[in-house]
Amino acid sequence: VELGKNPGLGVRKLHEQGITGKHVGVGIIDQALLAGHAEYADRLRLYEEMDLTGAAASMHASAVASIAAGKTVGVAPEADLYFIGQTSESRAADGVSGFDLTSVARGINRLVEINRQLPKGRKIRVISVSLAMLKQWKGYDQAALAVQNAWQNGIFVVTVEDKRFKMDGLGRPPLADPDDKASFTGGIMFCANELGSGKDVLQVPMDSRTLADPGGAGDYYFSPIGGQSWTVPWIAGLYALACQVYPDITPEIFWSTALGTADPVMFKRNGGTYTLQKVVNPTRLIAQIKKITDTKKRPL
Repeated sequence: VELGKNPGLGVRKLHEQGITGKHVGVGIIDQALLAGHAEYADRLRLYEEMDLTGAAASMHASAVASIAAGKTVGVAPEADLYFIGQTSESRAADGVSGFDLTSVARGINRLVEINRQLPKGRKIRVISVSLAMLKQWKGYDQAALAVQNAWQNGIFVVTVEDKRFKMDGLGRPPLADPDDKASFTGGIMFCANELGSGKDVLQVPMDSRTLADPGGAGDYYFSPIGGQSWTVPWIAGLYALACQVYPDITPEIFWSTALGTADPVMFKRNGGTYTLQKVVNPTRLIAQIKKITDTKKRPL
């Protein structure tokens, strides 16, 4: 459980250097949140609910909030958190599950509206949405316009299966060192990296995480098997760290630098040896972003 609280791959070393995402706004759109959990309650700047069915706090919501900005388990433990609780799932008449992205679009636009009221230096810089935005789903066009609106206002919207920013989740045996890249493998489930991955997909920690539990303000649970829902807030938290170091960073600069500083990692599975070409290296990533910042500050 204690190992699972570590975001992994050297992130805590960055925290020791004061790189914690302090005063960087992180927006999340997910299910109903237990707003009073100790992991994030003191930095929850706003919690609103819209289009929400059911009143119970969700496991999913507490998990993604703690991954992005949890005090002890999060990638950006001092970020400002803005959370929209809503329900996106719908069920078609033929019984096939899908998602209604209309409320996601409303949530993104609401966060953009809130962002306009925030002072310089405390802006929302990233929004985490642990959903894929597929064209066949209801509300896709509205969601795409909302994402464009956010980008035009300086906010990176991170989602599942974005072809511009490809990522996948890493597996890790529960007792393996989360800071050692050699501990990681392809994800256990819900991933495309079981047999390795290419050079255009960023790999981030996913499995064997300890997360905030909605059962109570001090409750946690261990998640041995994650999903892509866990990778999105992890990246959002890392982007918050990058924004603290370089306030003028863009998603494109961040992503190209993340891929450029990533490590290849080999692992064995079922008798075969496979390679994850681009396992994120947060320490090297932030060091490179610092170099970019220093270059920008040099007099001509």
